[in-house]
Amino acid sequence: MSDAARQLSDTLRAPLPAAFDQLTDTDLAELDRHLKAGMARRREALDAAIGSSLDIVPRLMRPAIKKALGL
Repeated sequence: MSDAARQLSDTLRAPLPAAFDQLTDTDLAELDRHLKAGMARRREALDAAIGSSLDIVPRLMRPAIKKALGL
């Protein structure tokens, strides 16, 4: 298994399907880059959603809610 395939497998946290053997290292690296970028965008969107949802919580309850959410 090449370094690019190993990196993609680590990003996916799963073994790669057999069909991925047909991809070049450049293709695998590009796919890994796109997956990481998508995961970062998702993380940012979730953080923004959590932050904006706290706006509807009364100010005095926010510390308790944050603690319960692990923030």
